[in-house]
Amino acid sequence: MKFTLLHGAVIATLSVSYQAQAYNCQTLPVWDNTTVYNSGDQVQTKGAAYEAAYWTQGNDPVNNSGPWEAWKGLGQCDGGSTNLPPTVSFSSPANNAQIPEGSVITLLANAADEDGQVAQVEFLAGNQTVAIVTQSPFQADWTALEGVSQLTAIATDNEGAVTTTNVSIFVQPQTELPPPVVSLTNPTGTETPSVGDTISVTADAADSDGLVTQVEFFINNQSVAVDTTAPYEYVWTAAVGTHTFKAQATDDSNLSTMSQEVSLVVSDSNSGGCADAVPYVAGNRYEVGTLVSNLNQKYRCDVAGWCSSDAAWAYEPGEGLYWQDAWTGLGACSTPPQVAITAPSEGQVLLAGSNVEISADASDADGNVSQVEFFANSTSLGVVAQAPYSVLWNATLVGTNQLKAVATDNDNNISESVVNVTVSDQDLVISLTSPSAGQTVGLGKNLVLSADATSLTSGVKHVDFMVNGAIVATDTTAPYSTNWTPAAIGNFTVSAQATDLSGTTALSDAASITVVEKTEKRHKLIGYWHNFVNGAGCPIRLADMSDAWDVIDIAFAENDRNSDGTVHFNLYSGDIYSDCPALDPTQFKQDMAALQAKGKKFVLSLGGAEGTITLNTDQDEANFVSSLTALIAEWGFDGLDVDLESGSNLLHGSQIQARLGRALLQIEQNMGGDMYLTMAPEHPYVQGGYVAYSGIWGAYIPVINETRSTLDLLHVQLYNNGGLPTPYLPGSAPEGSVDMMVAQSKMLIEGFELADGTMFEPLRDDQVAIGLPSGPSSANSGQAPTQNILDALDCLTKGTSCGTVKPAFNYPNYAGVMTWSINWDEHDGFNFSKPVGDKLTQMNAE
Repeated sequence: MKFTLLHGAVIATLSVSYQAQAYNCQTLPVWDNTTVYNSGDQVQTKGAAYEAAYWTQGNDPVNNSGPWEAWKGLGQCDGGSTNLPPTVSFSSPANNAQIPEGSVITLLANAADEDGQVAQVEFLAGNQTVAIVTQSPFQADWTALEGVSQLTAIATDNEGAVTTTNVSIFVQPQTELPPPVVSLTNPTGTETPSVGDTISVTADAADSDGLVTQVEFFINNQSVAVDTTAPYEYVWTAAVGTHTFKAQATDDSNLSTMSQEVSLVVSDSNSGGCADAVPYVAGNRYEVGTLVSNLNQKYRCDVAGWCSSDAAWAYEPGEGLYWQDAWTGLGACSTPPQVAITAPSEGQVLLAGSNVEISADASDADGNVSQVEFFANSTSLGVVAQAPYSVLWNATLVGTNQLKAVATDNDNNISESVVNVTVSDQDLVISLTSPSAGQTVGLGKNLVLSADATSLTSGVKHVDFMVNGAIVATDTTAPYSTNWTPAAIGNFTVSAQATDLSGTTALSDAASITVVEKTEKRHKLIGYWHNFVNGAGCPIRLADMSDAWDVIDIAFAENDRNSDGTVHFNLYSGDIYSDCPALDPTQFKQDMAALQAKGKKFVLSLGGAEGTITLNTDQDEANFVSSLTALIAEWGFDGLDVDLESGSNLLHGSQIQARLGRALLQIEQNMGGDMYLTMAPEHPYVQGGYVAYSGIWGAYIPVINETRSTLDLLHVQLYNNGGLPTPYLPGSAPEGSVDMMVAQSKMLIEGFELADGTMFEPLRDDQVAIGLPSGPSSANSGQAPTQNILDALDCLTKGTSCGTVKPAFNYPNYAGVMTWSINWDEHDGFNFSKPVGDKLTQMNAE
């Protein structure tokens, strides 16, 4: 016994001595959670050295160095006194960036310290200190000076250790003076004014090399006011319809820049042909003869009892199964005429003093056109009572002119068509067509610069494209365009200059753009955005969403009523059941593009609880592919989300199952091979294949298998379907439990056996996310306590805070968390996105 105790004491002493011995860590790399290590690989972390016992990835040596674990401790680095230096790298500008002289760019560095804190980051341009920043984000503005060829960032940690990084740059000398910068500050597009309201139209403007001499305001491309002193403002009285607003700043060198364009919808209490009708509401009391409106149609009540029924499925006018027993249809509330200017064309250049024929086509589906009135810059040119509709106009006003044709029908409904033309007294005219003013661009992403140039007396020799006055490219043939890659964060003005064969030059107006850091996160917060009204409230403008969301699923696309495979997407345009304002498509696209420039992804979702698609024939499949390809291009989506649920008829052996994966791959090919693809099946459609492999059980799996090479995210819905049967528990994992979230992920990342004896092969960990409801009203069941969500994420990525089910290995690149929905989350006070988003942010920083 004594010998045994002594032997144990000696072993213990040896063990302590071994762990405490100093180890030379000078040549050892710092452990990284994304690197794969094999047996014998050595690393350092937290002031100590470790050696891998076997293959490992994502297992922190500090927490995984016990007996039989992934790492073996080698000792403290140099007695434990070694301080690891900080790390630092430039995010902006990029190495070898070309920056126009005078540009104000953002110097942005990523700095971290594994065993302490970053005390400061010093930025230098050449040998001159630009700024010393003591807290994250480590960034500073710098005005590019000719002759500076190197930028430096020096990070210092809390123990005085220093790390330096450099980037080389080339400051392009200005060939022209930089134009002014301008931004429209009001309206923002979120307002919901009515006819007669007064709106203050305001702008900010500045000029880096001189003075702003004036700001001109435009409404519907028509100049309405010029202000020569700050603050720049114009008060406008709202008129019914959709209106666009922008401002143009001009400096003392007579250079001009146009602001971003903002759209605003002004409502009118008058409902046209249904002004004498009340909106239909199921269950309201209606007398015989009462006039109602429903879905832009007018109806007269014939049978009071049935009209007043709350059974909308039966008696809703125009929609119910038996509506014609209760109502008489009186036609459309308002069908305005159609009108389109056919000549001249949009953007056409006209010679000053010439007589121009303005022509238009007009028609009326439910009546006749009583007249077409033509306008040039709000001045009437005449009224034409019958076709052909045309007038002559003498083009005398040099510059941009707005031409308008206003058609009136026999019901006094009005429609208009507008084109903008340029009248020039010069031989050479040029206009910048891309980028648009106010556009947001991601750092390092190609931007198309393009221009239209016309010589009225000779040919165009070349077009120079300029950024902040420096030439970045020249094109000698029409159409004139080039690609420019912004290499630094900041605000830039883009312009174009044309030169004709005689040497005459003309300079376009400039467009202000903003370059932002584009960050795609490893761990993402994914949410569904409502394109409809429900208990969560009105649809939210994209620009007003919480910034926490990384992937936004636009819910939903719509199956064509003719069931021919065609898919539609119509942005919310208002309804008779709420006072929610319509969303403006132009604004929607602009907001989405600005958020995409920051690295956020937008996908159009197919399906939903009641959504369907039609894929029964080859023609259905062709229509499905072509319509979705067109929708993605039209709206600018990054890709698609497949959210087909119990009402979709996705079953084993169905045509949808056989055709869907192939169709998705074809759409990706049509997009150039870069489609962001996500899926949100209910868990019986995926993990349910473990229980049975027929009907809906596992019906998604063939589609997943066919698209797994391009699938970006699979966030299975862990709600509304009870607990999750798994191979790891004797019963089902309860809804909302850590075990349910971990088990569903483990099955997808490690693979599992299907009920037919085949295997579901593992997905990558970066393809798999948790799918949960955001709050008490967003789903019938499946809500998870916040702490359970946080614990599940720790279990999946670190192997800690697990319940009964544990991963066989850590998933360091686990994709994140999806929720239904963004709108419910905002309705409930951000109860989901705040804690879960903060957790994901913390994980991304580790």
